[in-house]
Amino acid sequence: MAFALRRAFCGAALALVVGGASIAAPPAVDPEATVVDALVVSARLPGPAWWRVSSPSSTVYVLGVPGALPKGMAWDQSVTERRLKGANLIILPPTVAASASDTIAALDILSHLRSSAPMEDSLPPALKARFEADRAKLGGDPRAYSHWAPAVAGLQMVADYRHKNEVDNAEPAKTLRRLAAADGVRSTPAATYKAIPLLKAMATQASTIGPPCLADALDEVEAGPGPTRAAAAGWARGDVRAALSEQRGYEKCANSFPEGANLTRQAIRDTTGAIAEALAKPGHSVAVVSLRALLAPGGVLQQLQAKGFKVARPDVAGD
Repeated sequence: MAFALRRAFCGAALALVVGGASIAAPPAVDPEATVVDALVVSARLPGPAWWRVSSPSSTVYVLGVPGALPKGMAWDQSVTERRLKGANLIILPPTVAASASDTIAALDILSHLRSSAPMEDSLPPALKARFEADRAKLGGDPRAYSHWAPAVAGLQMVADYRHKNEVDNAEPAKTLRRLAAADGVRSTPAATYKAIPLLKAMATQASTIGPPCLADALDEVEAGPGPTRAAAAGWARGDVRAALSEQRGYEKCANSFPEGANLTRQAIRDTTGAIAEALAKPGHSVAVVSLRALLAPGGVLQQLQAKGFKVARPDVAGD
């Protein structure tokens, strides 16, 4: 399997639906389908929107981030740099740790997600027509993706689409990590997971989730880079509603089956826990959290409030 596909699957376990616990699965209700409208505001300070979470002795400044930014996009970092000065640490989004044995296991799982016949021949006619048209837009081999099951083909199409349109999944976290290092601030992910449980779940349910997941992927390809660029521009000026307008595409798929939705909830809990732990230490810290995980009903902000911490919104939060 190509490195790009391995990276895409690790990214799926992180950016699309991070997690690692094996938990009895509830009905697959997308935890990030909606957000708490009262939290969708515009920032008072320049640049992206920050929330301020505080305990009697500590503060964590929380930056909500979109799923990706256009490659090389500039944004006002003045508030970010000010908040990193003297910070105890910066909490980054959950990450995936892949050992050599994990890679071997992933390759074995993916070998069972190959299609011996052209995958598109098994699709409903309308979905097949969309797939073939969108494959042509990506400009690759006309047989590309045909040897994968629909769910894998869709994920690879999204990865190729984002690469072709210079959409950087690593941003803005990569820039924040660099800024923190320049200030001598320790960075740590909110949690570290393995991708294997999610891959196994996807493989087990491939026939059920495949066509809907492919359709979600095609939604993103067909939307084009415009929504991503508009959402990124909104994020950079602190307009949270605009930032949330990005096309979710395959992210929606990853939360559509029970294990995926469960793992997203686990990531929200772990991020909440990491912030709460930082609030036990005097001084201040910085956290970087996906906007939807942050603002969802039962998301990070509501869970922090339930723990008794004070939350100030970007439209009223000061330094």
